[in-house]
Amino acid sequence: MQQYIRLSLIALGASVLASCAGAPTTRPATVTGTYSPRMLEYVAGKGGMLTEVVGNPFSAPKSEVDAAVLSTMETSHFGARFPFFSKAPEGYSSPYRVVVALDPAPGTSAYTLCAGNVRTQPRGPSDPNRVVAAFCARERVVTANQGLVYGPTGPRDPAFVGLIAQLSQSLFPPNDQERNSLEDKLPM
Repeated sequence: MQQYIRLSLIALGASVLASCAGAPTTRPATVTGTYSPRMLEYVAGKGGMLTEVVGNPFSAPKSEVDAAVLSTMETSHFGARFPFFSKAPEGYSSPYRVVVALDPAPGTSAYTLCAGNVRTQPRGPSDPNRVVAAFCARERVVTANQGLVYGPTGPRDPAFVGLIAQLSQSLFPPNDQERNSLEDKLPM
């Protein structure tokens, strides 16, 4: 009987670990003092967000990977709805853009993304897919975050889509830091 219980517990533990293996993980976002949710209204008024997707960790065509990232970001953020696109339409003018690095090289940060110094590197078969993303105002970081996920099989894999969705939500929070700090100081 004890052996049966032990085997059942091992099987349960293995299934829990297997289900968590594909779960995306992100860090707490960096939100600078320059961020305001009103920026998203501005972007919507300009027709959308220019977005650079760097890297391709899958065997799928780069255009398919880019489309998966852009469409996921478009449906997964707070605030005004607007398209994310990789090529600016004629006449487009906005200081804001998003840069997403898929499997970035070590040392890649939001600052290097906004400065345009993005490098990627191939990952090993057991390494996670890492993603670093930044919302930039020209070369300055407005918000940023990074995350990882183990084992996605392609750009439409729910685990990869979940990671991009979490990053998109964290890049565009509903409140700015200044307002949050003021609300924290108000008497109850």
